[in-house]
Amino acid sequence: MISGTVVVRGREGDLVYLEPRIELDIAGVDRQFRTIAVTVDTGFTGWLTLPPDLIRELDLPYRGTRDAVLADGQELSVDLYAALISWDGQLLPSIVHQSDSTPLVGMHLMTGYHLAVDVREGGTVTLSTLP
Repeated sequence: MISGTVVVRGREGDLVYLEPRIELDIAGVDRQFRTIAVTVDTGFTGWLTLPPDLIRELDLPYRGTRDAVLADGQELSVDLYAALISWDGQLLPSIVHQSDSTPLVGMHLMTGYHLAVDVREGGTVTLSTLP
């Protein structure tokens, strides 16, 4: 099981912006793992997004580009990188999409898991394997 917490991303008056987050261990070329907080994004169909500075820091190998469509309908070309991640006790090779956003974990990586989120500040985020 993978667990995390719902955190406050920001506030505007009475409006509170919440994000479900988990921690993920990702290895660079040197095979040294680094723990990063990633936001669970059910609207992202890929594996994982990371910002360019973290991709450079981890020295992830470039694997090409892919066309992508964002939630707002915008189409763009995205750079792809290879990474090794620790996911629920297993080491998995994965594809990282470069993005200027907060690091995101997408639906492809969560396939085969049940996602439960207590949507409130400090709420629990759990991913458990499906039977």
